[in-house]
Amino acid sequence: MRRLWSAIAAACLAAACASAPDLPSQRERLTRQIADDAVAFNEAYGQAVSAQILLNILRSRDRLPRYYLAMTGISDSPSLSQSQTLGIGSIPLGESGSPWGFGSIEASRSTETRPSYAVQPFSAETLTRTAFEPTAPHIFAHYWRSGWPRDLLLLVMVEAIEKTDGEGRVQVFTNEANTIFADCAGGMEQAETQGCAFVREVRDFMAATEAHPRVAGSNPQGRPLCGVLDVYAPTNPVRAIGPGAGVDCDPVFVIGASTVRLRLRSLDDMVYYVGELMRAGAMVADEGEAIEAQVNVRAAGLRGGGRGVPLFRILPESAANNGIYAAEVEYGGARYAAGPAIGRSCGVATSAGVCRDVADEGDRSSSVLSLIAEILALNQSPDSIRAPSRLIAE
Repeated sequence: MRRLWSAIAAACLAAACASAPDLPSQRERLTRQIADDAVAFNEAYGQAVSAQILLNILRSRDRLPRYYLAMTGISDSPSLSQSQTLGIGSIPLGESGSPWGFGSIEASRSTETRPSYAVQPFSAETLTRTAFEPTAPHIFAHYWRSGWPRDLLLLVMVEAIEKTDGEGRVQVFTNEANTIFADCAGGMEQAETQGCAFVREVRDFMAATEAHPRVAGSNPQGRPLCGVLDVYAPTNPVRAIGPGAGVDCDPVFVIGASTVRLRLRSLDDMVYYVGELMRAGAMVADEGEAIEAQVNVRAAGLRGGGRGVPLFRILPESAANNGIYAAEVEYGGARYAAGPAIGRSCGVATSAGVCRDVADEGDRSSSVLSLIAEILALNQSPDSIRAPSRLIAE
């Protein structure tokens, strides 16, 4: 009888040990699962936001209405079911003996998970603030000082440049996408368009800010200016003053004797602007080829500037490879991609080799998508300004 009890106890102990979880391994599996889920949700959210922007750019190219939807964060709430059973199956021991049995332990556990999220239209008030009001000057200042390519910021975010010379004469250069062709090359008939006048002014502005020394701070005896961002070798001292109640001051730059004031776009204007650039690019692209903006910015990593790369490129499925893209979307029965991953850059422009001054090697499309996506988020939460998701070395 003792042997029988010992055998039963050993069987129960062995069954219990066999079903007990390996706690360190379980923790490691849980850690990996959480990390993998976080990465997957991050990628899904980024693709959803970027694809919405690319879709609206394509709509703008075709001059169709644009729509903006708010997407909540993705949550994962797994449901867990767990059951344990303990049973002893009896068998008779001899003709007159009492029935005895052997123990068994069973445990089962299952986890079901389904991510939850919501996609819904903005309210009228939020949509107005998010998409249709001009971008706040402090948001432009944030990106201007955060290492972003400044020619890209000026082209995408600025609607017009108002330039006042030392004698008080005012010139206004308007950023019209549908009048920008052939990168506004000098000597061409297209270079006399209104949009190309703006592009030339942007390039002159960039050259002037790089050629003159920047002055830190403001002179308390100087003329008052609201919205001053940077001052470069001023002929007369200036001092920065704060805006009046309920008034935003446009970004202002003082370069020598000139004062340059920037009028900022709304987010919807930025999307429409890029779409209009794509419309002009589609006029010169062959079927199935990449559609490129007809204005160039400096290629990433090319410190000398080089000839530059298109501000934005859209790749039809036939022109895209199997790489990673910032955005992919189905539109009009075809699939499009924009913003390929760029894993290299050059210190100087080269005409041959693996790193060249061509569109594929310095594609800026992911930067444009990222800029618009972040402004979309900032306009929804104006009290929170995050650092840019990427810093681009010039």
